[in-house]
Amino acid sequence: MQSLLRLLQISDTAFPTGSFSHSMALEAFVEAGDLRDANDLGRLIALHLSAQATSDCVALRAAFGTELEDLIRIDQLLSATKLTRELRAASSSTGKRFLLSVAALGVKDNVLRAFTDAVRDRATPGNLAVGYGVAAPALGFTLEETLHAYLYATVASLVAAGQKSIPLGGSAARRALYESAEEILDAVDISKTLEMEDMYAFSPTIDLRSMQHERQRTRLYIS
Repeated sequence: MQSLLRLLQISDTAFPTGSFSHSMALEAFVEAGDLRDANDLGRLIALHLSAQATSDCVALRAAFGTELEDLIRIDQLLSATKLTRELRAASSSTGKRFLLSVAALGVKDNVLRAFTDAVRDRATPGNLAVGYGVAAPALGFTLEETLHAYLYATVASLVAAGQKSIPLGGSAARRALYESAEEILDAVDISKTLEMEDMYAFSPTIDLRSMQHERQRTRLYIS
């Protein structure tokens, strides 16, 4: 029960990762007229989950219980799947904040400390998914529940950004999160079929909007 409470804490949107500053290109979809209602939001959440199933989730699996040298390689390979500057920066900045916040809880683990130091020293990007994979064993989580928590936190962040960006009431926002459950489960299952060297993120629409977001004249979000 204690590990469940800890898992709920780190996957809560209030956990200080800075994710509230990122829309992961949703703001650019709004600008383009492709995000107008809850149905559009659900479609874009599905796109993100599809990309993460073959990239972030695969990296998280590989990072779970792994030593530092391999972690750095996994981290760098994951960054290589993120084709736009903003998406790479969002993943690494939230990952660094996540690791520092876990360390601030007083969690003692040699691998967690070494990887956090490497990220702080800029020896490795510190992607959020890899951070979850490193922190999970130290916190007593299983791999599968960590994957589900990571994707839940991802969707919750997207829903929060969508709610701020378009006229979307609280009930509609909660329903979008609720309805993502099956796609989260599917993404976790898909990630089992890929080895680390096979990671990829095929999301051309998201990549395009992410690149366009850099040049938007009015922006609420970093990404």
